[in-house]
Amino acid sequence: MNRPSGLKPSTRPSTQLPSTGIPSKPGIRPGADRPNVTLPETRPSTRPETLPSTRPSLPGLGGGGGNLGALTRPNLPGDGSRPGLTLPNRPGGSRPSPGDVGDFLGLDRPVTLPAEIGNRPSLTRPDRPGDGNWPGTNRPGRPGGDWPNIGDINIGNNVINKRPGWVNIDNDRIVNINNQWNTQIGGLHNWHNRYPDRTAHWGRWGNDVRHHWGHYHDCHHWFSPDWWYGHHHGFCGWHYYHGFHNHAWSYWWTVPTFVSCVNWFTWTAPATVWTQPIYYDYGEGGNVVYQNNNVYVNGQQVATAEEFAQSAASLATVPPPASQEEAAKAEWMPLGTFAVAADEKDVDPSRVIQLAVSKEGIVSGTLYNTQTDQAQTVQGQVDKQTQRVAFRVGEGENIVAETGLYNLTQNEAPVLIHFGAEKVETYLLVRLEGPQDESGQ
Repeated sequence: MNRPSGLKPSTRPSTQLPSTGIPSKPGIRPGADRPNVTLPETRPSTRPETLPSTRPSLPGLGGGGGNLGALTRPNLPGDGSRPGLTLPNRPGGSRPSPGDVGDFLGLDRPVTLPAEIGNRPSLTRPDRPGDGNWPGTNRPGRPGGDWPNIGDINIGNNVINKRPGWVNIDNDRIVNINNQWNTQIGGLHNWHNRYPDRTAHWGRWGNDVRHHWGHYHDCHHWFSPDWWYGHHHGFCGWHYYHGFHNHAWSYWWTVPTFVSCVNWFTWTAPATVWTQPIYYDYGEGGNVVYQNNNVYVNGQQVATAEEFAQSAASLATVPPPASQEEAAKAEWMPLGTFAVAADEKDVDPSRVIQLAVSKEGIVSGTLYNTQTDQAQTVQGQVDKQTQRVAFRVGEGENIVAETGLYNLTQNEAPVLIHFGAEKVETYLLVRLEGPQDESGQ
């Protein structure tokens, strides 16, 4: 793979010497003596005394190169509201505020969230203010290879390792939730085969997204080495970039199987949970349903809506590695690359997420907003008691996403998005086909 050249100045200052003005050679006449040739007595004295002492500064880096400083990107033009995304308000439920949505979507514009399929319970608790935090913009120093050097990466996101301030659930309550959940595990196995109409619902939505995704002609260049050079951000401690040097960049678009994931993990997990896959299906007709401010899994009440959100946030918050050496030892399996669709009319989504999972069940990834051209780190983990996966996005506290591990091995993965403890929406991750070659690097 070629080294990127994006950080070199496009031109060097001119050092061309001036013309010395040597006179033309006189002609030679046949059969005659060679004429005297008179050279100039002195050479021109207009030669530059000194060459330029400094090269031009790299954009945004200051003179002389050196380490990259914190970069402030100019504000991008306003995105405006996308047509066709304003739906009637969902009955009985409060909707995330624009500030809340901005944390997850990486947007600085008002957003109207889509309606969820089916009815949701009333979640009319006092609104929390939108967190509004943007991803870290500190960029690492100039790398010396096809991938960013691991030693140069800016591990700048520590917020993602700390439990959000709105989470006060204790471990005993989480154990009780999982115990109630476990009583229904048998009824969750092979859900996708037993309820083909639900699988078809998500498939139709996914096909609509894939049909329009061809508009993004450069999508297969995303997450390539050149792309990473232009989209550094505050990485979390557990990040799959440690595996970049071991694989071609297209490897991270790979589609895993559920069996390969089960065999990948080094933990000891309950056989009754992992013998068969669980497809988590959110909303009316699914196996995770909100009703009267409570959450039901396969018909069994497991928690209040607030407790359910807090348990997801607790699962998604992973302690940082003890050292960079420990982080570097982690091995990562790709879960693939997905478009993030907010509702069935969002067939042209602007967000893409790439995910991977370690042998210890830690989830790492990157969320990329194609409209703002900004990236945010993703970190979370798999719950070995339920196959539940929860992860956090960026440097805000409010956004927690959850789905199932088996969902992330399929072409369409329904995802529950918690906006703090008060609001919740269902999105869909739509798998994108990987690049056919490495030409995007």
